[in-house]
Amino acid sequence: MPLTKTRLRARQSVAVLALAALGAAGCAGGPGEPAAANGGVEAVYNDAARTGDVSALRPMTDFCGTKPVKVALADGTGDNAFRKTARAEFEDEASKCPNITVLPYADGQNNPQKAISDVKALVAQGVEALVVFPDAGEALLPTLREAYKAGVQVVPWTANPGGKPGTDYTTFVGHNTVNDGVTWTRWMCEALGTKGGNVVFLGGTPGNTQSLTELVGIEKELKENAGCSAVKLLNDPGKPIDTNWNPAQMQKVVSGLLTKYPTIDGVITDSGDASLGGIRAFLQAGRPLPLWTANDLNGFACAWKDNSGKQPNFQTVTVSSRTWIIRLALRKAVAAHQGIKNDEPEIINIPIFENTLDKSKLPKCDPSLPASAILSSELTPEQLKQAYS
Repeated sequence: MPLTKTRLRARQSVAVLALAALGAAGCAGGPGEPAAANGGVEAVYNDAARTGDVSALRPMTDFCGTKPVKVALADGTGDNAFRKTARAEFEDEASKCPNITVLPYADGQNNPQKAISDVKALVAQGVEALVVFPDAGEALLPTLREAYKAGVQVVPWTANPGGKPGTDYTTFVGHNTVNDGVTWTRWMCEALGTKGGNVVFLGGTPGNTQSLTELVGIEKELKENAGCSAVKLLNDPGKPIDTNWNPAQMQKVVSGLLTKYPTIDGVITDSGDASLGGIRAFLQAGRPLPLWTANDLNGFACAWKDNSGKQPNFQTVTVSSRTWIIRLALRKAVAAHQGIKNDEPEIINIPIFENTLDKSKLPKCDPSLPASAILSSELTPEQLKQAYS
């Protein structure tokens, strides 16, 4: 549901204040993430102690403990590459502790009632450390609270169900979406240089929190970075251009933007998957491909490889699609069950994964994997192939 102007200003104000508190300078629209992804994440940005970089993450073996522990993953939906990758990362992380038993995977199939039943069934099976992708949002919160009150260590990840850590569940882990906007915009301004240019920000579904908070970071960087003075954002203030994170919809939206604007020098978006539709729109219109940002995706890397020879202005940067954050969620849940302190951050500043302007970070297209494969995962190529098969 689209946000009202009042609610939108309130959410943006929280994120801006939080960004200032954090000093943050420097999916969900990632493949397969729902509109609800990151709902409410901005509410934790004002706690700098919860936010950190990947350098602060620690190995699973630090938190295995000695007590046998039953763990499980309750997914809101499992029908896309992002979720399949995350499930494989969860199982790989669990395999590092000999005292862990992994209970059957639960796929909520985009049905809130099934997701609720799945959690209840896992509790009945004796789960002790439960990682949840709560696509159902606040509808799932009473069930998570019930499990937590029953002694289960419950850690939602990426999609925030609302509620309060320590009261309704153990903790929440996710990523700093404002920081993503800052990262993409800083790269865009540096790539455009002093000549500047016109840039558009393409978001996901109407009113989703991820796009709104990414735009907070974009607008902040454009305002405060002197190197962005010649860069013009074509969006209306505070308003992402909606694409539903869908390639066909993005193609349609970008086609309209190309008709409206004779010059578009840069596209900022978080979806490598949807970007494939936007790229098609530029090519079909006979317009040169511009600078482009996204979350990493094998198909997006292959699109750069296929077009960069004939399109010298088509430079790209991606941040990790962060399926590996599920490993952090598992570590938090297991550590809590074992009574081991885990001081890893809950909200992660996601690093740049690919950058065509940095020869050490050029995109790597892997034709042996599907276009939807996420190469920034911590899985081996063989594990990725197994996950998608």
